[in-house]
Amino acid sequence: MSDAGRPKPPPLPTRAGRAEPTLSETKKTELAFTALGLMNEQLQARIVHYKAELETSPELDAVTAQVVAQLRLMQSKAGSAETRLDPAELETRQIASFRGLLARLFSAESPFFGRVVTPVGRRVAKLFFESELHERTKGDNKGKTIHLAEQGIFYVLKRYERRLLAELEGFEYVTADVQHTTVELLKKIQHDLKVTFLSRRSPELTGVMGIYTTVLSEFLQSHLPPRIDEMAELTILAARTAHHPDSLAYKIRAEFFPEFRREWERLFVEQMVFFCGDALLSEIERSGGEFREETVKFFTDPHMFSEACEVLCEEIYEFLCLEGFIDLPLDFRVARERGT
Repeated sequence: MSDAGRPKPPPLPTRAGRAEPTLSETKKTELAFTALGLMNEQLQARIVHYKAELETSPELDAVTAQVVAQLRLMQSKAGSAETRLDPAELETRQIASFRGLLARLFSAESPFFGRVVTPVGRRVAKLFFESELHERTKGDNKGKTIHLAEQGIFYVLKRYERRLLAELEGFEYVTADVQHTTVELLKKIQHDLKVTFLSRRSPELTGVMGIYTTVLSEFLQSHLPPRIDEMAELTILAARTAHHPDSLAYKIRAEFFPEFRREWERLFVEQMVFFCGDALLSEIERSGGEFREETVKFFTDPHMFSEACEVLCEEIYEFLCLEGFIDLPLDFRVARERGT
């Protein structure tokens, strides 16, 4: 069957069975788009940093190129029977394999949720404290409401940290030890203010993280499973991983992984934002807890979604790789390890 004649599944439903949404469709679309961009920026930044540290030589590059050429020749011979299949048949087999693996990963018996809930929570909590300390989700401190004395003093010291250190550097000291102790005292004051401030914010974070974990569980264990068949098909169709001369029926090769990743993450992030955005706000309101406006806004911030989706998708890719369905490019694997 040609691409033109192949039926396309309808758009995925994003949420159902809840009260009126508390985020507009436009806002959720913007959130998903921004979160995707942040995920790509973070990965590319780690790849660039990794490549900048590499030291190569012409001799090593020549050997590497020869090995890669030999491996590709072996792969092409091994897959020659499959590459003669019609792309539509390859596509059908890839979709079937992908569906089966996702069904296993998101089944009730799967340990996936138990494995990801801690690293996701750790990443979100880290981002929460960073946003409290550095206003990462807004970019600056303009218009920031100060709730604690320690918070205000910490922000001022942090903003003028370099100037203060430069001023201290310009003084004359009796001994080098006195100079060192002076600088360390400034750092200790900052650290003590930070610890006191964050310790007072921890109870609120603990309360909202309990809600976040509940919503994440509902997303992964109830919302996604009925949709994974369509997500698998849409991903393979849009990525066109079966339309290359050396495509294989049983796996996605490393050189085609970027297209696969782009389409899968687009669907995954969209589903997470459209479901969790409304669910989080609804559950926070339903809980009756007294959460600050900044805390509520944090849980609908694109940075938070990008961090959570990055952890979840990388665990999914690792599972698919171990099952032999995808080959992960070296750059992606190294970047993943650096992020971890």
